[in-house]
Amino acid sequence: MGAATVVVVLHDVSSAQRLIDMARLVYGLGFSDFIVSKAYGAAASSGVPEASRLALKMGKRFAVLPTARDAVTLTNASTVFVVSSEYGEPMSPDEIASLILSEERPLILFGGIDPAPGRDVAALGRPIYIKGAGTRLGPIAEAALILYTLRERLQEA
Repeated sequence: MGAATVVVVLHDVSSAQRLIDMARLVYGLGFSDFIVSKAYGAAASSGVPEASRLALKMGKRFAVLPTARDAVTLTNASTVFVVSSEYGEPMSPDEIASLILSEERPLILFGGIDPAPGRDVAALGRPIYIKGAGTRLGPIAEAALILYTLRERLQEA
């Protein structure tokens, strides 16, 4: 499996800067598929166009969908990992990377607002969280830890 086969989703985001930062992180670490679900406010009006421009410039794929369920259904993901500090099973980034690498078509969903994804979104897959974090780190920090570790493991393989 390569980085291109991992789908990264940012769900429920209103901040344009958060959406743009996530797109830069996802694409910068070599992942090709980035989906935003439930974008509203500044994220929808200025973040989506900037993320689209970045994807086109880098030859990556970007989609905007109305719900997290749409992202899961339309990607035909084999397993969904939902990063949720409230409902997630604590795991190290290396343990998370191992789980993801064991799947054929994994999807990783990060919540785009400060509260963790709710129970309804967590129920779409396997809730996980970074072991040792006393509070929610925020989607960019969570994604950086998980995706960087995953990329390193992919390069070793």
